[in-house]
Amino acid sequence: MTAVLPTQVEDPTRPTAETAPNPRGAWRGRLASGLTAVALGVAGWQVVSVLSDGWMPGVGEVLTATGEVLTDAGFYGDALLSLRRVLLVLTCAVLLGLLVGVATGVSDRAEAFLRPVLVIGLAIPDPVYIILTILIMGISETSGLVALVIAITPLVANVVSGSVRARDHALDEMARTYRLGRRDYARHVLAAQIRPAVVGALRTSFAFSWKLVVLMETMTQPDGVGARIYEEFRFLRPENMIACALVFTVVMRLIEVLALRRLDRPRPF
Repeated sequence: MTAVLPTQVEDPTRPTAETAPNPRGAWRGRLASGLTAVALGVAGWQVVSVLSDGWMPGVGEVLTATGEVLTDAGFYGDALLSLRRVLLVLTCAVLLGLLVGVATGVSDRAEAFLRPVLVIGLAIPDPVYIILTILIMGISETSGLVALVIAITPLVANVVSGSVRARDHALDEMARTYRLGRRDYARHVLAAQIRPAVVGALRTSFAFSWKLVVLMETMTQPDGVGARIYEEFRFLRPENMIACALVFTVVMRLIEVLALRRLDRPRPF
């Protein structure tokens, strides 16, 4: 009798050499798509500039103004001042939102008390906070920063609260079984589960923070990138206004990509 060896059955879901994704090809595809989008955007911009009969600056004028901005030492001082305000607002809003979010996530009483406040806070337009704070505290840097912290805190708190409520309660039972202290529970059980939500809230808050800081500076401050943009608008220099906004946007985007995206990497607790 001849023994029949079992044949190996291939898993249809397992990627083969032909179907496995090529990282280099995917990178080239994303680069080509990005360059195409930029080229179409520049071409559309130039067409609109021609059709507007000079009211909208052309690409060449904006590039020339961008070079002037990059060689202006005063712009870097304004950019550092705006960045300091962004980091201050971001830090305060994330810390307050984290405390409120954890409290509403673990306590039904805190959730019943603070949920209407968070819902109303998310519904109010951000410029309203700036106007109301100016009416109460006057026109100053402090009033603007307080307004932005109040505007961004509900966003962080809402994200963190949802993550805390969606945690694995079986791990809570295990923590009680092993009699973990509050500090160990917060570090090894709770923080490990809500970390992705906190990172996501941090990135979203950063994107809102720098935009609102620029808006606040245009309304209340004599310095900063927002004040410089408003000054260029007053003197009818749209190419310089666009150049300042463009350079600062690129800087903020680089900070997000180089610094904040690294927080997405999982870390042991």
